[in-house]
Amino acid sequence: MGNTPLTVESINRFVAAWYQALDFHIPIEQVYPMLAETGLNVQFPDGDIKDFASFKVWYDRVTGLFFDENHYVQSVAAEIKGDEAVLDIVVGWQASWWEAPAAKSKRVSMDATQRWIVRKSDRNAFGMEIVNYNATVEPFKYAPGFARL
Repeated sequence: MGNTPLTVESINRFVAAWYQALDFHIPIEQVYPMLAETGLNVQFPDGDIKDFASFKVWYDRVTGLFFDENHYVQSVAAEIKGDEAVLDIVVGWQASWWEAPAAKSKRVSMDATQRWIVRKSDRNAFGMEIVNYNATVEPFKYAPGFARL
């Protein structure tokens, strides 16, 4: 791995890039380098992910279901310890989805509190990868009047 240390600035860029990738449904081959190849542990409300194959199942499902997605990073608190960092993230998320045969789509707007562990990596331009990702550290905070998942 390179000698570039993890910094708050590089972590903020990485977090923003992750959510932009989700918003724009970028090809999964461009997402994989942001995730650890070994030791991956992602906890989403709809299941746990331990490897690229299970991530692909999740990614294909959500990118086929949700559209007009927007993630808004509200805060990132980073505790950097050498080649790893624990991140406490609050992110706002808005998205629409449609399920047949409904006459209309639904729109969700909520805040999610997440905790990630990232470590240095040479697999992408950001110099780090996600090892652990807990999407539901606290219950989702839904905006009034919007759909719930």
